[in-house]
Amino acid sequence: MNEIKVGLIGFGTVGAGVVKILQKNSKLIEKRMGAKVVLKRVADLDLETDRGVKLRPGILTRQTEDVIGDPDIDIIIELIGG
Repeated sequence: MNEIKVGLIGFGTVGAGVVKILQKNSKLIEKRMGAKVVLKRVADLDLETDRGVKLRPGILTRQTEDVIGDPDIDIIIELIGG
């Protein structure tokens, strides 16, 4: 099955909510899109706050460049508040 690799910039309330939705509805999204959505990298300045979302090791970074500069990422979602 094809994969769509996603990078997320901003992991506050909205960003964590997006990750929860992607995780909770992964099978439905896969079925409708015909591809698996894979969260590849998440960038946020605050790496310490518990957002109630479980991420694979190595996904979370402080550097937006880790998301923007990753040639494997197909889609970048920007959710920086402020």
